[in-house]
Amino acid sequence: MTFTNLLPFLLILVYSEVVALVHRKCISPSPSSNFTLDGYYGLWFEVGKIQTFGGALLQRHCVCTTVQVAPKTNRTNGDCTAVNSCRKLKPQGQYLNATGYLENMNPPGKWKQWFFVFAPEADYTVIYLDKDFAVEYDCSDKLGMTNYCIHILARVPNPDPTKVQSLVEFAEGLGLNKSKLRYKETKQRGCW
Repeated sequence: MTFTNLLPFLLILVYSEVVALVHRKCISPSPSSNFTLDGYYGLWFEVGKIQTFGGALLQRHCVCTTVQVAPKTNRTNGDCTAVNSCRKLKPQGQYLNATGYLENMNPPGKWKQWFFVFAPEADYTVIYLDKDFAVEYDCSDKLGMTNYCIHILARVPNPDPTKVQSLVEFAEGLGLNKSKLRYKETKQRGCW
């Protein structure tokens, strides 16, 4: 096969990659209309998630996942920490954690998130919040890649599955799952 014969195939391949990159850009959803810092502070149990590969690197072996959200010491501008903790592979597995820093809140419920100096910064938005549930979307367009996570959080480890499904559908309805990834339940049974 000659280069001339391959040229149409190569052009289609390049075009499809460009379209895919444009299609996968981060979305900038509005934060929950009833967001308050006091309503978001505290302990959350991750009951499920939708994640790209890059978004899942820190959590790929996690079960029993929690997020503890608290104001940063000596800050009154909405800067927070979100301490993500889990067990590796099984409820008795190695304890793992990573502290996310939520800074530059604007508007309320939307921050820039970073974990460590060289990690890509992500947009972090609480798109749904009530007293029992939260849905958080974070996304980063860095190094030519788009990585995102949609986290379904609850105040109890095993909440009503009907409500959880409605929150997954809510997030899907916002078009946040551009790669059409499947929802994965986070194991919480046997953890507490």
